[in-house]
Amino acid sequence: MLTAVHAGWWQVTHSNPHKRSARPIYFLATFLVSGWGHVAVAQTVSVQTKPIETNAQSGVTALDTIVVTARKTNEDLQTVPESITVVSRENLMAAPFDPGAAIVRNSPNVQWINRAAGQQFFSIRGVSSLGTPVNFSDGTVAFSIDGVPNSLMSASNLLLDVNRVEVMRGPQGTLWGSNALGGAINVVTNQPDGRRDLHMTSEIGSNGYRVGELVLGGNIIPDTLDGRMAVRFGHQDGDIRSVFTDDLGKRDIAAFRGGLRFTGIDNTKITLTGNYLRDEGNAPFYLVRNTARFPISGTLTEPKSVATQGGATLTVEHEFSAFRVTSVSAYQHNEMQSETDNADKLLYDQLGFPAFSARGRLDDKEDIFTQELRLNSRDGDPVRWVVGASAARTDGNRTCVSAQCAPAPYFDTITMDTRLDSTTLGLFGDVSIPFAQRWEFSIGGRLNHDDIELKRRNSRDIADLTGSNSTAQTYPTGRMALAYKWSDDVRTYVSLARGNATRVYPLFGYPVNGVVADPYPAGTGWTYEAGIKASLVDHRLELDASVYHNAIKNGVMTFLDPALGTFGTTYQDYDTSGFELQGRMLLTQGLTVTGGVGYTHSELGANGATTNTVAGNGVPNTPKWTVTTGLQYNRSASALDLPGSLSLGAQYQFTGSRPADIDDSFDLKPYHIVNMRVGWKNDANSLEIYAFGRNLLDQRAETFGSLFLGVETVAVGPGRIAGLGLTKSF
Repeated sequence: MLTAVHAGWWQVTHSNPHKRSARPIYFLATFLVSGWGHVAVAQTVSVQTKPIETNAQSGVTALDTIVVTARKTNEDLQTVPESITVVSRENLMAAPFDPGAAIVRNSPNVQWINRAAGQQFFSIRGVSSLGTPVNFSDGTVAFSIDGVPNSLMSASNLLLDVNRVEVMRGPQGTLWGSNALGGAINVVTNQPDGRRDLHMTSEIGSNGYRVGELVLGGNIIPDTLDGRMAVRFGHQDGDIRSVFTDDLGKRDIAAFRGGLRFTGIDNTKITLTGNYLRDEGNAPFYLVRNTARFPISGTLTEPKSVATQGGATLTVEHEFSAFRVTSVSAYQHNEMQSETDNADKLLYDQLGFPAFSARGRLDDKEDIFTQELRLNSRDGDPVRWVVGASAARTDGNRTCVSAQCAPAPYFDTITMDTRLDSTTLGLFGDVSIPFAQRWEFSIGGRLNHDDIELKRRNSRDIADLTGSNSTAQTYPTGRMALAYKWSDDVRTYVSLARGNATRVYPLFGYPVNGVVADPYPAGTGWTYEAGIKASLVDHRLELDASVYHNAIKNGVMTFLDPALGTFGTTYQDYDTSGFELQGRMLLTQGLTVTGGVGYTHSELGANGATTNTVAGNGVPNTPKWTVTTGLQYNRSASALDLPGSLSLGAQYQFTGSRPADIDDSFDLKPYHIVNMRVGWKNDANSLEIYAFGRNLLDQRAETFGSLFLGVETVAVGPGRIAGLGLTKSF
């Protein structure tokens, strides 16, 4: 009897003779060579963010300065010696149900691997899980919201009322905590700062798409209390055909974010924020590739997933004459309930076996408590510094009925319960010192200590399936950089960084004779980087280029054991090397072009794997080429004898082919995404009406893949959505 299991789909150790190669991106190359190439090398930012500042008297225009907090203080992006991409709220709204896809759509060398609800993760420069993460802490990219670290379970957060997203490449453990081996992503939300902001947005489109959002913000008590809140509701019909059920891929979302800020004490701000999300869907567990009428599912019963997330954050800031003190206390509660039928008739037909229902159920819960206390230099001080301490406690629980959670004959008759609890303590510091007029030296480090405990038990109190294990680890991470300022507008840098992930216990699995296996070793890595940042043509052109090499040891990977028919986990060394070229340019007043190109060469090493030989294969889910370009044009509507102004936004993304698994069984197909938006805004800027098209080419991007006995299976992104929207401010 064949059993389809849950952990990472099916992977085998032989190659597929029908493996595809990527087609050259002739369209994009022509576009770059024909006049855009000279500006495709700088920092990618929103194509819909206000692009210019205008001096009304002189008529001179220039790009806005982009301020980031990548080093825990406000800095001009062009002065930070790191490769960073900033993604705006407007670009996030191009994928309101899947902000992870919107982030990578604007970020070269960044991938969003979306296997199923609650099983999504980021990859930066090819540094990621080699398969699927084996628990919700098994990440290589730190994901934070307003500086509060989140787990992989909440990485699919809808990101309501966001100001921007900062994508930081290279190890970021010094300031962003555990599991920042490949980089870090920090979501910066709009804060209750007292500014009056009352607006509503409504969108309706094809495939039953509809979204409504309301934002209320302003001052409540003069000079004392400010408030802000946002709510969003949305629905989208399924767009994946299903032989035996309703269409799959449906989504229903409800989200809230709100906060209060107390400013009644001199030089002190106290901010309390809260958030809630409910996300319900019926995405299929997998799809058989290359079937007639693809994408189509042969699942025998309809899957269901419900994710809920809630939390609160208390931030206290006090300004002293020489430094700033910040305390950030946070609590998060995440839940994921999923029911899937792991059998698909279309798959079993290809294997020549009769299909049978193989439903599995997972209930995951986690409570996360975090605290950070830090001291910073004041904004603009010549020497930038930060020191601090952090603590995090995670209480996780998984209840599972699945072939991956118990051996035969128990897997469909027993409920396994797994507790995974961890405590992480850290001390960190970072400083940048200018010297000899043009030079700046930066150095920083963190010392972390992890305590992790895993306990497994079962509903029938079977002793052989009951057990526990624990581990403790103390480890350093750090980064140093040397920058040289050739002029006020051009600087270069070199950097060296050390990254470290936590040790890993798989959530899937069971004790053997009452013994829980030891954890997999922590992934570690060294990253070498050099870059240049330039602001040219009277600040109308910004360029950002970087080259890098990552040497990773003990990357955790998932594989199928053909003898047992179940998944195992081991570890593998690998290297990645490449570059990013990013840029934005103000071509003329009202017309801004942005773009980015990323290249990554990845290669698995010979050390670590105990199940097969994969040395020389590419890292799963890592394309060689990624490209993003955008255009935003704003002008008066007077040429059409209309009041107000007109806007046109266009965006293009290319992602090349990439290995589906560690065995390089087949490649996920390259894809091209095109988005457009055309709008009219009245003279008072209080009303905007717009039309939009998302994924206009209707390409079903393959977001994950695996192989079972020669049959290719994948997950896919959503198809084309076209519609109308309205934003009204009051």
